Amino acid sequence: MRRFYWLSLSLITVLSFLLVFIPAFLIRPFVAQTARGLALSYQMRALSPTWTLVFLVTGILLALGLRHSSLSRFRKSLIGLFLLILGASAVMARQNHFEWMFRPLPRPGYVDISKATHVKDSDMVLGIRLGRDSRAYPISLMAYHHLVNDVVAGQPLVVTY
Repeated sequence: MRRFYWLSLSLITVLSFLLVFIPAFLIRPFVAQTARGLALSYQMRALSPTWTLVFLVTGILLALGLRHSSLSRFRKSLIGLFLLILGASAVMARQNHFEWMFRPLPRPGYVDISKATHVKDSDMVLGIRLGRDSRAYPISLMAYHHLVNDVVAGQPLVVTY
């Protein structure tokens, strides 16, 4: 019975970790993504909050079934490590770690076009003109941040790419 508990605890720990890790690995900035990979990632992200919690509760019950004074220090530490991974997976499944990768620019800085030496004539920009005000957001910067909070002609905007 103990072997079954150890095998089950190991298996649910790996599954719980993979439910969180695979979407984070597949959806990375500056890496080509496939439609299949994105679909898998979104499906796993939808399932992970429920399943990581189920795995955590099951892991605690299995750990309680394995607690014996005859367990070596190594095995007790291994149970603790498994529970730590299960708990971390349950927490991470409820976080939007993609938001951590793509921070919006809350207060972007602007320079006159004549002073914009970091933007070449061949660079693509996302442009907007409202009234007499205009802005150009370089795609090379937007590709990282994805969002810019700005005010153009007194109108608050969220510019996205």
